[in-house]
Amino acid sequence: MNALEVINLKKNFNKKEIIRGISFGVERCQLLALLGPSGCGKTTTLRMIAGLETPDDGEIRIEGLPANRGCKALISQKQRNIGMVFQDLALWPHMTVYENIEFGLRANRLLRAERRRRIESVLDKVDMQKYARAYPGKLSGGQQQLIAIARAIVTEPKLLLMDEPLSNIDVKLRENIRQEIKRIQQETQITTVYVTHDQEDAFLLANKIVIMNSGTVEQIDSPEEVYSSPKSLFVASFIGESNVIPVKIVEKDRILTPWGKLECNIKDQKSGNPFLFFRPYQAKIKSGGCFEGAILNRDFINGIYKYIVSTSGVKIKLEAQEVYKVGASIRFSIKDQEVLFLKN
Repeated sequence: MNALEVINLKKNFNKKEIIRGISFGVERCQLLALLGPSGCGKTTTLRMIAGLETPDDGEIRIEGLPANRGCKALISQKQRNIGMVFQDLALWPHMTVYENIEFGLRANRLLRAERRRRIESVLDKVDMQKYARAYPGKLSGGQQQLIAIARAIVTEPKLLLMDEPLSNIDVKLRENIRQEIKRIQQETQITTVYVTHDQEDAFLLANKIVIMNSGTVEQIDSPEEVYSSPKSLFVASFIGESNVIPVKIVEKDRILTPWGKLECNIKDQKSGNPFLFFRPYQAKIKSGGCFEGAILNRDFINGIYKYIVSTSGVKIKLEAQEVYKVGASIRFSIKDQEVLFLKN
């Protein structure tokens, strides 16, 4: 049994369908990422799971028990026993770290000794013991993030929901806090749903990723499968840097591309149209390459030159450690390219 089941969930705002019948499950002790562009419905989905928004249709099951049926709540927000980390953290500025973490425990009417035991334990988990009497305004953004997580897990929730928790943290600190989130989740074994538009967050943290687009689910898979075997044109274009080019099948292992016929690995044909799919690093710029093109643009990022190349009227992305001038003619070959049958 999954810890969480979302079944054909729908939500309308101002008569416009925002969530269009999405379904997914989260295994116990796993971290699932809801990944997609801004406005695709990730946060709305999270808020419905938490009981902060009311679905118009569908069902949410927590540990096998229905939390709602359609717009009727069967388990109240408080009774769902869910911890939540908000994008803006929502820490009380007039309360100390200790008091912020204690807030939920007081609401649950735990005795003082039990509150102290849990708070000391959770501060130890996030390595923030020495800041117990500090106020949030005196802490760094990363430290505040850890306190928000501590407050969310101190009540020992069945589920932990995290809504873009790293969006307001600078890049370098983000790497450190991401590792802390991963460590804390693995140590506590709390089933977690993590909303993000950042692909690195999803790929480094999640056991499974749900790709969302315009209120629908495009694909549910492991990070490896999402990257190497996209199931739709949107996923192929959205995840990482890729080249996705419409082609025609002319023979068993041969396709017609804009630059001519090409022998290619053709996977079992499924529903959808055929596209040549390869990542920029799978193309090699070399003098004896099979294809010819002209460099339109060059960027240098993390020791790699990234090129936009025009070939037979098509623009593709290539990578190399060597530098070539913009406007230069080059030759290149493609390795490990394959044909995917993708839904538009």
